[in-house]
Amino acid sequence: MTLTNSIVSGNTAVYGVGGIHNTGRTLGSMTLTNSTVSGNTGGFSGGMENFGTMTLTNSLVSDDCRGDITSNGYNIESPGDTCGFDQLTDQANVGADDLKLGPLQDNEGPTETHALGEGSVAIDVIPEVDCVDADSAPLTTDQRGVERPQGDACDVGAVEMEVMR
Repeated sequence: MTLTNSIVSGNTAVYGVGGIHNTGRTLGSMTLTNSTVSGNTGGFSGGMENFGTMTLTNSLVSDDCRGDITSNGYNIESPGDTCGFDQLTDQANVGADDLKLGPLQDNEGPTETHALGEGSVAIDVIPEVDCVDADSAPLTTDQRGVERPQGDACDVGAVEMEVMR
């Protein structure tokens, strides 16, 4: 499974994982690029649990993680440090006051999204050369179809903060 410019949010599991659960008889391969995982709850984990192969790039996780996750850089985890993001460009244990992730709501576009607030540590983080999908093709829009980048660099996660020009 490949998710690009996608949000996994608002899911609940009484037993198990609320967001993304990669386990079972056939362990899958998952890739998340410029995606956001937030607002999920579960008995074991809210955000993600992986026992297969999972790679994240330029993504934001505002939930917890279980299992081995490979980081290709420019990932943010808030709060905590359960995802194992270990690249120099990753940010772990980012507080909510620094992340400034808005609620899941209509921020224009075809689906509800989590917008970044002014001053978020996720804004203008990813150099344009690294703002690419899983096949290394340039990501020129966000989940809503808004042009990427809006500032000097791309934003982490599924939504690019719009800059008035």
